[in-house]
Amino acid sequence: TGASTCTSVYTSASTNASPSVCTNPRPPASSTASNPLGAGPGGAAATVTAAAAAATAGNTTPPGANVAQWGDPPPTTRNAPAGTVRVPFLSETARSQIREQVRNDVLATIREENWASPQLLPPWVRGVRLFGDLRVRAMAETYPDGNLPAELFREQSASPAWSPDITNTSIERNRMTLRARWGLEAKVSEDVNLGLRLSTGTTSGPASSSQTLGTGFNKASVVLDRAWLRWEPWQDLRIFAGRMANPFFGTDLLWADDLGFDGLAVQAERTLGSGVYAFGTAGAFPLEEFNTSTRDKWLFGAQVGVDWNTGSNISWRAALAVYDFQNVQGARETTPPPTGPLAGTRSYGSTQYPAALRQKGNTLININDPTSSAAPVWGLASRFRPVNLTTALTLQMGPQVQAGMTVDWVKNSAFDIADIQARAGVPLANLLREKTSGLQVRGHVGSPQLNSRGDWQVFAALRNFERDAWIDGFTDTTWNGGGTNYRGWTLGGHYAFDTRTSLGLRVTSTRNLDDGYRSSTGEATKSSAPLRLDVLQLDLNSRF
Repeated sequence: TGASTCTSVYTSASTNASPSVCTNPRPPASSTASNPLGAGPGGAAATVTAAAAAATAGNTTPPGANVAQWGDPPPTTRNAPAGTVRVPFLSETARSQIREQVRNDVLATIREENWASPQLLPPWVRGVRLFGDLRVRAMAETYPDGNLPAELFREQSASPAWSPDITNTSIERNRMTLRARWGLEAKVSEDVNLGLRLSTGTTSGPASSSQTLGTGFNKASVVLDRAWLRWEPWQDLRIFAGRMANPFFGTDLLWADDLGFDGLAVQAERTLGSGVYAFGTAGAFPLEEFNTSTRDKWLFGAQVGVDWNTGSNISWRAALAVYDFQNVQGARETTPPPTGPLAGTRSYGSTQYPAALRQKGNTLININDPTSSAAPVWGLASRFRPVNLTTALTLQMGPQVQAGMTVDWVKNSAFDIADIQARAGVPLANLLREKTSGLQVRGHVGSPQLNSRGDWQVFAALRNFERDAWIDGFTDTTWNGGGTNYRGWTLGGHYAFDTRTSLGLRVTSTRNLDDGYRSSTGEATKSSAPLRLDVLQLDLNSRF
């Protein structure tokens, strides 16, 4: 009948741990079972009949048979009757031991053959950190009825002028934008770090890295957004060189979040007492260099502040800064532009406020020479030496919730009507008013960071930003479409629906400020012209 019998080699409480000797002269093909270890390399395959499996399950031993004890060597098939096959069964414990042994053998081989051994890599490579973020934004820009038509702004040709580059004051705009950034930071040595970051965006303006979608599926441009070295010769002293993030403490009232600084900056800290320390920042940053003039444009900045942690879930920080913008003011040319062999060898129009930088709001003067009939070339009317005071109070309300408020104030101390009139070359005194201060109050509550699912933040802010308080080209583009000379509010929030991934919603509403000037006929300046803008933004953010 082809029946088989199995004789247990070892006795055990578990039949799965008992190798057996089975005699199977004619195993039927229809009653086979595979060895639990498989038939691959290093394993053994055997077939047993259903009758043999039943005999094994019963753990029967013929009378008079010698029963091996634990620790005895297993019988060999050479001494077994003809047709006998040895079938091993392993316990789960034994299988785990084999897996662990294989794992240790593989790791030992990796170490011996130096497969990606960290010890073979330079220390600075082991210190490399990659990071990046992506933001997809849908936004609607709405211009309520009553705004001054854009062509009336653009028709300005004489000094003073305000916002002559405006192209739209009435047509609603709906669009999508993309901002992608990827970078690395490397620890070159114990004291030196370097950073690099690529970003979407163009070189046509410093305030935004967003790329407007809707270019016929054309590719987005990529620019070098950060490239800096940081040297820390002492624990509380850091020196930055290259293209870096904003080194100064502040808010988005003055500096756009996407803005990068070119130049050199030094940061220092000093402990004053328990929970109190002072900090300071100083920097020199080239703005525009000329090969035919010595009046290069620079920014020099210095800031000192104090940080106080009370130890009772309250922290407070305040800082006072002075920014000195050198040679950014416009000056009217006194002679026509050089021609013939002199063309390109003499500076002309170097004091202009470049169209790629300016947004809207600042008072401008036409710097073309008096005999010119060409289109106006605009320069900044005022000098700029703003004084900035920023303070922030933070209250820790729980392990994952904090509330805070910031106040940011700025005053341009270099505004002088007589100086402006001298450089403009035409009478301006009756047309100008000193509008040189800005103020923002912002509050927020929520999670400190949007790192985990369920984290959230809400915020609100009020702002009043006069036209010559700050250079409009460096400001955030969400408020009033960028620039100065407005008042408004913003309200928004973020919710993290996954790890480091969040949705954000924000509404911002602004309108132009009125400088109070009226001509004898009751006409106001373009600075006071009605211009209102409402912005709705929906953001999808993710980072690593």
